[in-house]
Amino acid sequence: MRLLAPIMALLAIWPIVGVHGQVAKKTLTIDMVVNEGALVSPGITSVAWHPSGNQITYIRTQGSGKGAVKTLRIYDVGSKSENLLFDPTGRKEKIDLPSYQWSPQGDCLLLQGENDLWLLEIKRGQLGRLTNDPEEEELPTFSPTGDRVAFVKKSNLSVLDLKTRSAKKLTTDGNETVLNGKLDWVYEEELANRSTGRAYEWSPDGRRIAFLRLDDSPVPEYPITDFLSVHAQVIRQRFPQPGDPNPIPSFHVVSVDEGEARTYTFPLESSQVEYIAPTFSWTPDSSTVSFLTLNRAQNELTVHLWNPVGGSDRELLVEKDPYWINSLEPPRFLEDSQRFLWLSERDGWLHLHLYSRDGKLEKQLTRGSWMIDRPFSVNVPMVGVDEKGGWVYFVATEKDPRERHLYRVGLDGGSFERLSREAGTHTLGLSPNGRFLIDNFSTADEPPEPRLLGAEGNFVALLDKPEDHLAEYALARTEFVELKAADGASLYARLVKPGDFDPRRKYPVIIEVYGGPHGQVVQNKWGVTSLLDQLLAQQGYLVWSLDNRGSWGRGHAWEAAVFKDLGRRELDDQLAGVAYLKSLPFVDSTRFAIWGWSYGGYFTLYALTHTPDAFQCGVAGAPVTDWKLYDSIYTERYMRTPQENPDGYKNASPLEAAGKLRAKLLLIHGTADDNVHMQNTINFINALVESRRPFELYVQPGQKHGFRGEVVRTYLYERLLEFFRDCR
Repeated sequence: MRLLAPIMALLAIWPIVGVHGQVAKKTLTIDMVVNEGALVSPGITSVAWHPSGNQITYIRTQGSGKGAVKTLRIYDVGSKSENLLFDPTGRKEKIDLPSYQWSPQGDCLLLQGENDLWLLEIKRGQLGRLTNDPEEEELPTFSPTGDRVAFVKKSNLSVLDLKTRSAKKLTTDGNETVLNGKLDWVYEEELANRSTGRAYEWSPDGRRIAFLRLDDSPVPEYPITDFLSVHAQVIRQRFPQPGDPNPIPSFHVVSVDEGEARTYTFPLESSQVEYIAPTFSWTPDSSTVSFLTLNRAQNELTVHLWNPVGGSDRELLVEKDPYWINSLEPPRFLEDSQRFLWLSERDGWLHLHLYSRDGKLEKQLTRGSWMIDRPFSVNVPMVGVDEKGGWVYFVATEKDPRERHLYRVGLDGGSFERLSREAGTHTLGLSPNGRFLIDNFSTADEPPEPRLLGAEGNFVALLDKPEDHLAEYALARTEFVELKAADGASLYARLVKPGDFDPRRKYPVIIEVYGGPHGQVVQNKWGVTSLLDQLLAQQGYLVWSLDNRGSWGRGHAWEAAVFKDLGRRELDDQLAGVAYLKSLPFVDSTRFAIWGWSYGGYFTLYALTHTPDAFQCGVAGAPVTDWKLYDSIYTERYMRTPQENPDGYKNASPLEAAGKLRAKLLLIHGTADDNVHMQNTINFINALVESRRPFELYVQPGQKHGFRGEVVRTYLYERLLEFFRDCR
């Protein structure tokens, strides 16, 4: 559940805001919301640097919907020209274009398709099939030397020699419960932040691979039923709930260039080790590999430096926190192998530190009441390093927690610089040669524009300008609001007003909420206001969102305020927002609705059952209804186990308070949800029935945590609009 955005992002709805409303002529329809690509083109995607640092590749999409055509393009930085690199249109092979990876030498691309691996030789323009069998080769990567490709197949790690085209198994014990080099559901969701499912790493010399092995056999099975088959089928998911046995991790290194693969196993002896972080790093000399171990409470982390051949292990450092540890980034070793960069929240904010290889702190490179950050669920480094130039690049909240800006700091701890100037959200994409940056810049008013910048932040070129038809439509206006909580703390919110807003009218309010840890919904970026928000505003509603205590972007203390007490502090801040809204002369204080998805669904039910008179109605999509029903890693991070914190679980539970519900309620859930299981909604329904509380229910067969598909999304929006229209 970590960092799930509200429903507009969950359902991939394109956002728009009010600058276009000045010249609007048309009104939006549900069909336009569902087929958002016809209003704003998606722009280039899967942007990557060529290993030389002088070229950029990306996927360009022409058209929308089923008729969209995707091609792989290459942009030359020197000439500022774009050329076609690969067009899969009309080919008999079904290639997954976004899977492309450059070889280290930049002479070929690794692709996936039809459950197999493919190699595209650039000079010859020839596409060749590397594997050809029914089983899928998952999570492939080139070796650093470019002569081999590693992958996971049927839970075993294998390597393919590109010269001989022969494959060799490096592990043999993989099965449905034993995973080698691949993450299980709970590790990928809650420790890897959904950024990757891969759990192996090549040594720089290409001779060995370090990998994580997970044994899921102790983890309880959870049944998910496919009701759409003639004979209903049960899918069994390994899903640990709070207090349950977790996957058993172990850490290994396997040789690649020897005749018979030799495996080295790290001796995990400490009973305090519950988790091994899913990412790890080698020293540049390939002699040692670093990995992180974590206790079950997730408040003590140890950084190991292991020599698999010699067998020695050194504890580089230990991090402890009274609440929980957020950052699981491994050390970033510098080329001399004698120093490394380390990200830590030890002073309450995520900052960068420089250590010597013996684990001694040399200097803290960044400091202040702001944090280094990166986009969620994107497999990119937290920092970019130009050792030759002596710079470390990153994105941070230093200017404003509602924005993200580009920065760099000298490796010597001096020359801290903000490189971006325009207010909004910037991203980091440092070229391999350290000369350029790709900044995918956006604001609440303008869609993302991928820009090529120099290393000092100077503008070089615009890589793409998405086609935008929004000026033709009557759109709402989004305003950013700052107000005070009951204790005087500043709270950030946004207010969406109809395009024809009349301050003399009284408007009903829809509060769109997420509210959970690692979530931040009020940012100056493209996506803060969705087409669904626009539809609601077009129907005459005000749409409101607020980031409460516990949300992301404002430091560890702000987030940790909810420790062992989910719901209560969030609700206090949200009610401060309600009070602010009621003070506005154009707000109808008798018509307040609240709604959200995932954690937002949980919080909707918490608010409706713990302040039953504050809202007239609510919609809870895929809600957690009691934290003992969610997964172990996420829940225990914030609540500990039910045995350690029984009162906290009870007080945080909408299920325990279901009988207090007074507002009109619509519950929404997908039967195939493997994240927040439908068990949550079923238990809440049972509690409502026992309390004789009325409710509405929309169950979507076959859908997971986020609903997909034109027909399903159309029906969902229709139900939402109908429910809010009838809310009194």
